[in-house]
Amino acid sequence: MSRTRHTITESHESFICQHCGSLVPPATTGGRNRNHCPACLYGAHRDIIAGDRRSPCKGLMKPIAIQARDDGEWNVVHRCERCGVIRANRIAADDDERELLKLALLPITRLPFPLGA
Repeated sequence: MSRTRHTITESHESFICQHCGSLVPPATTGGRNRNHCPACLYGAHRDIIAGDRRSPCKGLMKPIAIQARDDGEWNVVHRCERCGVIRANRIAADDDERELLKLALLPITRLPFPLGA
């Protein structure tokens, strides 16, 4: 059985956010690749394997949740609006804190049952 090896390369390219139109700078701290906009947290479905930039989908990745890892680091969980794949990306130092907190508090604001019933 042969295995295909994918090389993870750094991305030094800026791109325009497909959701809000902001210019998204390349990764500056904490990671080799930037897959989401620091203003609205939406991303582009670019990877099959983290950093490979090989996804043929190129759909819009909607932020759907915050994942808190055991080491205290946060990830933004995204779902592709085109193909439905779910991916988690580390937050970046310049991600909008209000957007991160809104996303983290989303489950509390949309309870599936009434309180005090």
